[in-house]
Amino acid sequence: MHFMVLILIFLLGAVVWGFFHANPQGVPGIKLALVNVLILLAAVAVGALVGSVLYADAVSVKAGEKGMATYLAIMAGGTLFLIVIAVGGLVRNLVIFPMSKRARSGSSAA
Repeated sequence: MHFMVLILIFLLGAVVWGFFHANPQGVPGIKLALVNVLILLAAVAVGALVGSVLYADAVSVKAGEKGMATYLAIMAGGTLFLIVIAVGGLVRNLVIFPMSKRARSGSSAA
C-alpha cells in the first residue's frame, strides 16, 4: 500500500511538472496563467469530490475499515487529478491555444 502511494506521489509530481513545462509559447501570459489556474482548480475539485464520495460510500459499507476507505479515496482522487491535468494540458495546447493562433517566435530551433 505504501509503495502505491509513493508511485502516485511520483506521478503527481511528474504530471504537474510536465503540465507547466509544456506551456505553449507565443501566447499572452495573463491568459495562459488564467487557463492554468482554472485547469488546476478543476483538477483539485474533481479529485476532492470523487475522493470524498468514494470515502463516504466505503465507510457506509464497511464502517470498521476507515483506513482502507481513506487509502482508496486518496488513490482515486489522485488518479482523477492526474487525468484532469493531462487532459486539461492537451485541451490548453491543442484547442484553447492552437498552433495557428500562437505568435511566431524568432528561432525555430530548440
